[in-house]
This record gives sequence, structure tokens and C-alpha cells, in this order.
Amino acid sequence: MNERFPILSLISIILRIIGWIGVLGGLYYFGYEGIIEPNLEGHSFDGKDSMQIIQGLLGIFGGIIAVAFGELIKVLFAIEENTRIAN
Repeated sequence: MNERFPILSLISIILRIIGWIGVLGGLYYFGYEGIIEPNLEGHSFDGKDSMQIIQGLLGIFGGIIAVAFGELIKVLFAIEENTRIAN
């Protein structure tokens, strides 16, 4: 955690946690609810399953974006720290 910017550090941590939860949830919806569950006995692929595939992909994409923004904040902290050391 960066002592100079504690709120921004907290936002970075929250973004990364929410992002990974979004990726895991998206993988569940895409993999199980959208692909595996319709192939089980007594089930059929319908519009609900195609929506779950789309929701899963959007969850994965949104989660990756959130994680990337959280990591971007960490990179900016590293650049700021290296700039201070160089001076």
C-alpha cells in the first residue's frame, strides 16, 4: 500500500478483487450455465442459455478491464517511486 496515496491504493485493491470475482463469475456463466448445463440430459439449448453465454463473456471482459485498471494504478505508483529515487 502506498503511504502517499492511501485512497488510490485502496481503489486499486478493490478494482482487482472485483475484477477477479467478475472473471470467475463470467467463467461460471459461460462454461457451466451456457455450455455444459444445456447439454445435460433433459435440458435443451434455448434463448436463456445464449444470454448466459453473452453474460459470461461480458463478465469476463469487464473483470479483465477492472483488473487492468487496478494494475495500471500499481504501475503508476512504481513509476512515481522510481522518479523520486532518480532525483
